[in-house]
Amino acid sequence: MGNKCQICQRPISEWFLRITVEDAGGFAEIAHICGNCSVKLRLASEHSRDLQIDPWVHTAVARVLRGRK
Repeated sequence: MGNKCQICQRPISEWFLRITVEDAGGFAEIAHICGNCSVKLRLASEHSRDLQIDPWVHTAVARVLRGRK
């Protein structure tokens, strides 16, 4: 597959979680998250309602809003 985990940047052969940010016009950013980081996100969401969003999400949303692929 050749992808890297969007959070830890380690090469992954199989992703566990895929996050897509897309607008109504079809502009989208996709992230593949490894199993280890997915578990960390789950644990963080259980322990804190104030889960900090990875910078990738902010960048993806900004690109979608600017209309760039």
